Amino acid sequence: MCSILADADDAHARFSAARGELIERVIALASSETWKGNGARDLSSFLAARWQISGQTARELVREAAAIRERPALGEALSEGALSVDQCRALETLCDEGCEEVWLENLRFYSICELEREARKKRAREAERRDDGVFFRTQHTRDERYLRGEFQLHPEDGAVVINAIDALVPEGVKLRDYDHAAARAFVALASGEKPDPAVVVVSIEDDMAAVSSSGFVSTETAKRMACDSRIQIGERTSRTIPPNLRRAVEVRDRGMCVFPGCESKIYLECHHVVPVAEKGPTVLSNLVLLCWNHHNLVHEHHWSLAGEAGPNIKWIRPNGTIFEPRVRVTLDTS
Repeated sequence: MCSILADADDAHARFSAARGELIERVIALASSETWKGNGARDLSSFLAARWQISGQTARELVREAAAIRERPALGEALSEGALSVDQCRALETLCDEGCEEVWLENLRFYSICELEREARKKRAREAERRDDGVFFRTQHTRDERYLRGEFQLHPEDGAVVINAIDALVPEGVKLRDYDHAAARAFVALASGEKPDPAVVVVSIEDDMAAVSSSGFVSTETAKRMACDSRIQIGERTSRTIPPNLRRAVEVRDRGMCVFPGCESKIYLECHHVVPVAEKGPTVLSNLVLLCWNHHNLVHEHHWSLAGEAGPNIKWIRPNGTIFEPRVRVTLDTS
């Protein structure tokens, strides 16, 4: 079994290294005139046609090449298999020019979920400095039987819309029927039916705030929402978990199971870190989100949790050892 795992770890490191080599070749192409004169309007179009990859994949390659050209330390780490592809993508956003070494030295302290979250926060900050990009568009289907559309709102406004619609969806609606019920609720809302005031939960993180329905806003926006009584976070000591506390747990745990690498966002349950039977309180600091599978792992297979409740909580195996899933493989490139 150990040999199989080691072989798999080695294969993944070689996969990352191959990606790094490919990026190096794309950087070289971008710096040359080799690809020009083949009818392509840009390098990504040329690569899409030559390698028969999608335009989106080609554009991502060219974008990554441009980012790594300015951050050579990332390219070296990727080519050595010391960095996964997803870690590299997150660091392309997080690393300002010249600070790659600092991030690489401290990489062991960040899970991929944390890195990607920090990258999304940084992109959100940059988006707030640009045009807001808010829109609402509609059009009829070809047979004119339906009206369809799309909209784009700031996270805080989007959360209010989603919560207002959710409040008008009848209780007990099955997941497979939710889309239809939500569409009916949207019409009811537009027709003047008034649900209970929509409540949005936010979690302050540095200079950004995470919104319960996903997305980030500035702390100044969060303060404005608070003045408008649109934010609510609460704690109680009863065993029953009230909706506002459940929302607070979801915000802190990013709406996903806290087991390392799980990231499940469906069938989530609140678990008491210190059991109720041991007088564990029903408060935010004693609750974590678990999917049904990992909730079962705790209650039926004798795993346990320790430390601060949240995404970084420690998982303890039945034998008492700490579960540490991260593996580092160094390739022999000589």
